[in-house]
Amino acid sequence: MRSQRGERNEQIYIRITAVLRKMDIPIKEIKSVIIANSVAGLSKVIVNKLNSIRKQREVIGVVERQLNRVLEYLERQNEGKLDLDNILTETEAVFMSSLTEPHVFKIIDLPPMRVAFHIVVDAAPEDKAMGPLMDWLKSANLLGTARLFGGNMKPMPSSAGKPYGYGMCATIPAAVVVPEPFKEMQLPGGLYAMLGSSDDIGGSWKSLMNQLSQSKKYRSDRGRLCLEEHIRNDHPEGSGNLYDLNLLEPVKAK
Repeated sequence: MRSQRGERNEQIYIRITAVLRKMDIPIKEIKSVIIANSVAGLSKVIVNKLNSIRKQREVIGVVERQLNRVLEYLERQNEGKLDLDNILTETEAVFMSSLTEPHVFKIIDLPPMRVAFHIVVDAAPEDKAMGPLMDWLKSANLLGTARLFGGNMKPMPSSAGKPYGYGMCATIPAAVVVPEPFKEMQLPGGLYAMLGSSDDIGGSWKSLMNQLSQSKKYRSDRGRLCLEEHIRNDHPEGSGNLYDLNLLEPVKAK
């Protein structure tokens, strides 16, 4: 007869297998968890699954951008006879292009927003502007609801190593009192051209401005600040950048 301990282990293995299969983890990796019989082994297969999901999400995002680019091209064409030759040429160009380049900006309409902001002038001011503001948001239980925006301020970036300004702001409810050293202001909102940034933020800004220069519908609105919206991603603390960036250039109709 099997021992009670053996029966208990078998029941645990069955439960582990059932749970991990619900996570769509392959049987081969489940066996490695059972053999390793350790927290590290279980963590490893879950991390592998997360990485796989992220890669799938990236591919889906690329296809979505490509399809949006094709639709934008179609919307620019005059109504009338379908010119399949030109349409196929454009579509082929889109789907043969780099899978890592974000192709098409979107137009969004931001509402007016009350924000608390912090500006720092330094050779590398971004983290110094963001850190204290984030600490306050966390202590005030506002971190989960705040939208986070950053942007260059005067003096503007010029040459490497030279100090420049960067401002970080967070949306806050009307009743919240903004403590020193932070200040408050009203972002006016309005139309913005939005593009998700790659790791090359400068290159992504150039891509957005280049696309905007070719737009037949919109042009930059220099009367408002350009923004970088910081969107918290699913990376755990200590594993890299906690935020993805959406680049926002204020625009108005031509």
